[in-house]
This record gives sequence, structure tokens and C-alpha cells, in this order.
Amino acid sequence: MNAEYNAELTRQKILDIAAEEIHLYGFQACNTSQIIKKAGISKGALYHHFSNKLELGYAVVDEVFASKFIAMWKPVLVSDDPITDMVKFFREAISWADCECLSKGCPLNNLAQEMSPVDEGFRLRINDVMSRWQQGIAQALQRGQKRGLVNPDLDAVRIAMFLIAAIEGCHGLAKTSQDVSICSECIHALIDFVELLKTG
Repeated sequence: MNAEYNAELTRQKILDIAAEEIHLYGFQACNTSQIIKKAGISKGALYHHFSNKLELGYAVVDEVFASKFIAMWKPVLVSDDPITDMVKFFREAISWADCECLSKGCPLNNLAQEMSPVDEGFRLRINDVMSRWQQGIAQALQRGQKRGLVNPDLDAVRIAMFLIAAIEGCHGLAKTSQDVSICSECIHALIDFVELLKTG
């Protein structure tokens, strides 16, 4: 392994651990000393890759949360049959309801609540991801409308916005209650709603 490859592995390790810490504790409470300890690196190694904690936080949003988020939703975002694929996605999500990450909430929504009022850099980055998500769902619904699979009278952009709000609300309720069954019930309600978007 050459030095450049090792440096990239170290950088990715830092990002992955920082993402876990931010998801668990939030950005402001996240401790760089703990990231250094868990990564098994020196303080100098951390600051070789990221000049400060804020730069690290931005990189986590851009390179970890955003990429994982969009990749997770890709089957729906590229779908020509969005109702079928959304229902499939949500049904699979029910099996994640006992996952610890649900009780911790959505990492992007957590950051939006915590950091958007106090840091424009975070707000813009999170808004970009949410906008791409909304646009992707809207475009999938519009493709479905063209194929006669989605009610043509619906405003796809408005429905996409509502779906995102409902999904993030599911995460928020599960996190606040620490009851993953609430998330499961919300997902069932989302499936019921999405089924109503079909033609006829």
C-alpha cells in the first residue's frame, strides 16, 4: 500500500467514526478527542485531513450522510413505477424498526434541527440533500403519471414534499418516544397513503 492510499483510508475512517459520533451526540456535543481515540490516530493526523471540527462536520454531511441517503433511496428515485417501488421500500424499512439508528433519528434531520439555525454552511448542505431527495421523488411520480400508474391530477412536487415531511416526522416520533413500534406504525401509514396515489 502506498502512502496516498493509506492517507485516504485514514481519512475515510475518520469520516465514518465522526458520522457515528455526530449521529449519536449531535455536532456540537461531538468530541474530536473521542473521534481521535476511536480512530486510533494522533491529533495531528486528524488535523492533517480536516483543518477544524467544522470542516470535518461539513465533510460528514457531504461525503457520508448525503451519499448513503441518496444511495438508499436510489431504487425509488430512478423508478418508472414509483408507487410499487416506494411500497416495497417502506415494507423493507419495517424490518429496520428494531435498528438502533431509528431510535436515534435521521442524522440529516437531527443536524437540520440542531445546526440550521446557527450555521449557514450546515443549512445549505442539508437543504441541498433534502432538495435532491424531493426532486427525485417528484420526478419519479411524474414518470409514473406519464405511464398512467400515478393519479395524473396530483401535484407531484407537493406530494414529494409531504412525503419527506411525513418520513422525517416518523423518525422524530420514534426518537422522542424511544419506541420503535411507533416508527413501524408510521411506515404502515405511509404505505396506506402511497397506495392512494395510484391511478383510479
